[in-house]
Amino acid sequence: MEKFYMKNYKKLLLIPLILLILSITVLLVQYSNNGYFIDKDVSLKGGISATIYTNQEINKNQIEQDFLQENPGAEITIRTLSTIGTKQDNGIIIEVTETSLEKTKEFINSNFPNADTSIQQTGAGLGESFFKEMIMAIIFAFILMGIVVLITFRKILPSLAVIFSALLDIIATLAIVSLLGMKLSTAGIAAFLMIIGYSIDSDIMLTTKVLKRKAGSLWERTVIAFKTGMTMTLTTIAALSIAFIITNSIILKQMFGIVLIALVIDIISTWCMNTGLLIWYIKKNEKTY
Repeated sequence: MEKFYMKNYKKLLLIPLILLILSITVLLVQYSNNGYFIDKDVSLKGGISATIYTNQEINKNQIEQDFLQENPGAEITIRTLSTIGTKQDNGIIIEVTETSLEKTKEFINSNFPNADTSIQQTGAGLGESFFKEMIMAIIFAFILMGIVVLITFRKILPSLAVIFSALLDIIATLAIVSLLGMKLSTAGIAAFLMIIGYSIDSDIMLTTKVLKRKAGSLWERTVIAFKTGMTMTLTTIAALSIAFIITNSIILKQMFGIVLIALVIDIISTWCMNTGLLIWYIKKNEKTY
């Protein structure tokens, strides 16, 4: 393994590079076709969200057709609610845009007269404003992360490797979420903030063990970092996978799903890109190390 990796670590850098190119291509195609990189739900672009708890039989296609027939030009998304451990639906979540609150209430009251219903409305301006503020928060957090990394290691290439790794995690995850057709909510934005923290912990651990510690050979230090980093990542994946399966909350499912995707991407960005760049850097400065 040592001979293979030390001989081919530069070639392995092609894997994250190809992943980055594909991710950017997906996002550009999405923007070209639809005018946005990723679709947003009513909490970010404005609209009406109704949670309906009912035991009556639910036909999502029929509900959608009936609503659009009464509200032509509207957009509707329907998700079912089910009890853990059973396949029985106990309600639905209806998200609609381009229609009024009164028409939505009339439709729900006529189709679900005895249901327990909760309706929320978000203005388009408020949703767009909140989305911009959350994006600024992510950018600000990323900049601060970069500053901390640069101050910690005080070397340009190792610091940039950590920053690029986090950037790849965000871009690739965003592309996959876009491909899956997931509508980003406020919870999804929070998940992307979490990705920054999850992505750099293994990278900083790797850089510290390989760059700052002198005990053992370069390969031995890399293996120790790999064992520690993979233990951290796999235990987090296991915990989040269980939480994703058992939770009924749409909000939590989106958060856990996005972070799980990012953790898988992080394995590639950390151990194919960041590690390769560090080894490349150290070999060029082997007199120092």
